[in-house]
Amino acid sequence: MFDDTDRAIIAMLGRDGRRTFTSMAAELEVSEATVRGRVAKLQELQALRIVALCNPITLGHQSLRLMIEVRDHTPRSVAVALTSMPPINHVALCTGSRDVYAEGTCRDISQVRVLLDDVRRIPGVATIDLYLLTELFKDYSWVGLRGGVGQGSTASPPG
Repeated sequence: MFDDTDRAIIAMLGRDGRRTFTSMAAELEVSEATVRGRVAKLQELQALRIVALCNPITLGHQSLRLMIEVRDHTPRSVAVALTSMPPINHVALCTGSRDVYAEGTCRDISQVRVLLDDVRRIPGVATIDLYLLTELFKDYSWVGLRGGVGQGSTASPPG
């Protein structure tokens, strides 16, 4: 279960992933060892991953979203297969008319075509809805964890 200290650490790192443990500890009024241990535990539980985000469109790349319908196989098997594809950077099972959601970044439209061919070869892939992003207004982040949204959960973390 996550507590207020965990959520505060996540929020601080969400604003600045390079923030030092010392400065976070001072703000939270806990020891640096406490912050270091909490961050390590959050990473171990896969509740936190510190990364740098960029806007692939401004770099001249193709940013895409795939909504995939699965037949005759489990959505989980398709999702697992997608994780091994280098251009794919986000994979999730979802509800609605499609079973699997994936995000990817390709250097150009030629690589998009190759990626689509590779996805079509995955056993169970029945339908692919492809969305190419033309402009990115807000990047993926967990900002919903700030401001009270999403903070009342008592669910246990994965693991």
